[in-house]
This record gives sequence, structure tokens and C-alpha cells, in this order.
Amino acid sequence: MNIEKVTILGVPVARLTMEEVLVWATDTVKEGKPAHVVTANAEIIYRAHRDPRLGEILRQAALVTADGSGVVWASRYLGAPAPERVTGVELTERLLALAEEKGWGVYFLGAKQEVVEKAVKNVLTRHKGLKISGYRDGYFTKQENDQVMSNIDMGKPHILLAALGSPKQEYFIRELQARFPIPLAIGVGGTFDVLAGTVQRAPEWFQRHGLEWLYRLLKQPSRFGRMLALPRFVLAVFTQKYFH
Repeated sequence: MNIEKVTILGVPVARLTMEEVLVWATDTVKEGKPAHVVTANAEIIYRAHRDPRLGEILRQAALVTADGSGVVWASRYLGAPAPERVTGVELTERLLALAEEKGWGVYFLGAKQEVVEKAVKNVLTRHKGLKISGYRDGYFTKQENDQVMSNIDMGKPHILLAALGSPKQEYFIRELQARFPIPLAIGVGGTFDVLAGTVQRAPEWFQRHGLEWLYRLLKQPSRFGRMLALPRFVLAVFTQKYFH
């Protein structure tokens, strides 16, 4: 598939709809070559802009999707609009349905033990035919990385869902793919909390108006420090357009 992209602060973001991403994912799993997918919001892209190591990982990823409304705004502002948001939560839910249909195995990595267990349980109630290649929590040390990666490889999943938070999940996937080529490995942030029902997504109105970030801030005021990345992201995009 020929993928048109928009470069935002040095990160190539795919200009694809959700349906097009699913077609790409199907072709990618069929090929069997390792592919790293990043669902990038403004915070991740701004961090990659400031962190050369993370920036290099995002530039080398097989696919970077426009997860947040800020990324969609930036694509439009830069004159190469992404057609819609492709969020980690929605992409995960669509991939699980696709995996059930295709007979693909899925490995769940991340969150607390009780959360990942509840997420897997809830997923299986909706997708009874889904093949679970394995699951484990995201609380492990660097010294345990080898064992965790070996366990994932033993399950031979077609898809790895890594809910370790960014940028940890991106670093982990990069190292994993270099050793054990999983066909599709995707960082999904806090998605397991949503699947487990411990965190609710923003109401439809907030999602439709690109204000999920505001809803999360209202629910979790402790996120305020992280939200400071948003105005910095906007300023950096403005600088890219007019001074680069």
C-alpha cells in the first residue's frame, strides 16, 4: 500500500482512515515481516521532537497514526490533512475483531495484573473465538526484559498489544522486534484500563469535538503538568510551518 504521510516535527504520520489502517494491518500480518505501529498524540510527537532516541524510533516505525485531535489539527495546519483520528483504543478494538475473524493470536502486555486479566476476560466475552497467545502485567524490571520477550515469542502472536505507556512501550517494542520479529506490535498506552472497564472513555460529545484531553484533565487534574506539552506542541508546529 502506498501511504501518504505528513511530517510533523520530524515524525512521518500516515494520512489514513481507520479502514485503510485495517487493510494495511491485514496485508502486514500476511507478509509476516515485523512491523511497529505507533498511535501518536501531540504529547508523544513533541517528546520525540525533543528526544533524538524516541524520534528515531518513530521515524523508523512501520506506521504512525494520528491518535489525537492535536495531531489532526497539525496535519491540516501544515497543508497535508490526516482524514481522521486513529486512536489506540479504537484501533485495538477493531484489531481484536479482525484477529478473531482471521484466526490471529494476540498477546496482551501491560497494566496491573488485575487490569490485564479483566481486560482479557472482557475481550473474550465479546470475541469468544479470539486466540489469546498470552498475557502479563507491565511491572517488570530491565533485568526481566529477556524473560518477558522470550515468553512473548513462545506464544507466537500475530499481534502484540503493549500497554506500557509512552515512551517505554516504544523502546520495548523496538528492542523486541530486533530479536523476535512479531508481525504487528503496537503501543496502546492506557487501552487495557478501558477494556477492563476501570477507566471510562470521554463522552461522545467530547470525542466529536476533539476535547478528550479536557475530559481527562477534568477527571484527573494531576495530568496538568503533562498537558503543558500541548501549547508547546502548537508553538513548535507554528515554527515548523513558518521558519523551516
